[in-house]
Amino acid sequence: MISRRNFLKLAGLGSVAIAAGYTTSKFTGNSKSVNFVVHGFIPADETIIENLVLSFKNKIKSNAEPVVFADSKFGEVIVKYHNQHSTDLFKNNGKIVYRLKRLNKQVDSDIIISDSANPIYSIDELNYSFNEIRRNIRNRKADYLFTAEYKEEDLISSIFKSNKKEIVIENEKGLVDRISLDKNYKNIWIDGPQGKTGLKIENGIAQVHTSACRHGICKHSIATEVGNIIACAPNKVLIKIEAV
Repeated sequence: MISRRNFLKLAGLGSVAIAAGYTTSKFTGNSKSVNFVVHGFIPADETIIENLVLSFKNKIKSNAEPVVFADSKFGEVIVKYHNQHSTDLFKNNGKIVYRLKRLNKQVDSDIIISDSANPIYSIDELNYSFNEIRRNIRNRKADYLFTAEYKEEDLISSIFKSNKKEIVIENEKGLVDRISLDKNYKNIWIDGPQGKTGLKIENGIAQVHTSACRHGICKHSIATEVGNIIACAPNKVLIKIEAV
């Protein structure tokens, strides 16, 4: 069982972007990293959370002990279903992190999925279980941002990582740019299906200043540390910080 210390971390995440991280990696030599990340703008529905955890575990095939960051009782729900859906057929051993953050206001529900090879999956690329979840939350308002991340990193990649940080920008077409967090930019424009998302980087802080979607929830988060992410589901934009 997961230790009480790691079981549920009540984090002050109100103004900090939800960490998701590492969907695209720099490879060293023949090294290889495996990453799979699910972001869900979801309603306060325990069944939806169970289905997300089940679909996530079936994809990553790992019973590794998760770390859960949550600011609600649903943190315990995540751990319950994570353990409930364990099986001897799952053999992978990577790092699993779940995060659940209540949104400041309701937005349209949706899910974004990415992995090492696909910065953002198109709707046609989602498997049946994730498509079913998306169908069930369609036309419902989201109360939470749910993130499930699985990460395997080979020894060589971990050794050669530095303490430097960079902003990784992705849209539905793939990688847009990688920019050092040490740089300052007032306007970085990212194309998406609903228009342009505007990003600024100042003094080690990344923040969206212009949103193409009507809710503009991405403007209320900042990214400062490795693993932080700002996600815009309607415009299919992911902005995150990675170690170089």
